[in-house]
Amino acid sequence: MYSIVVLDCDLISTFAKVNRIDLLEKLFSDAKLVITASVYNELLEVKQYGFDFPDKVMQSSIELINIQREERGIFEDFLHDYRIHLGEAEGIAIAKCRNGVFITNDSRAVEFCKEKGVKVLNLKDILRRIAVEKIINKGEMVKLIRNIEDKDMTVIIGANDILG
Repeated sequence: MYSIVVLDCDLISTFAKVNRIDLLEKLFSDAKLVITASVYNELLEVKQYGFDFPDKVMQSSIELINIQREERGIFEDFLHDYRIHLGEAEGIAIAKCRNGVFITNDSRAVEFCKEKGVKVLNLKDILRRIAVEKIINKGEMVKLIRNIEDKDMTVIIGANDILG
């Protein structure tokens, strides 16, 4: 489906906090899951404040990649847009240039990707795909959603849509 899946810090952090990075690995088993240097640095910064979830990302099969020379121009153009920050600009540029998908839970980044013709998925899209592909059952999905909402202090709007 996708050759490369570029994970934004917010999305990979969500799955790390609930100790379910394995779900992303199963969902995208035929693709390379990656984080950018900027996301890696964001995770290191959070780790310095005593959080342990970055360790779960670093111990997973998710690879660290760097932006390539030919991607820098697009990356620098993206940096001029106020809606996205450094990590998102880097990840979106890589996804665009390498015909991958960018995964985030930032609605402004999703909007930006759509405008730039970059494939993008958000948390709800990912959870829906996990449900549709029956990677976990309905009971486990309910538990996962509650766990995400509790540990990531977020509300998944339309959670019933995911459960079918």
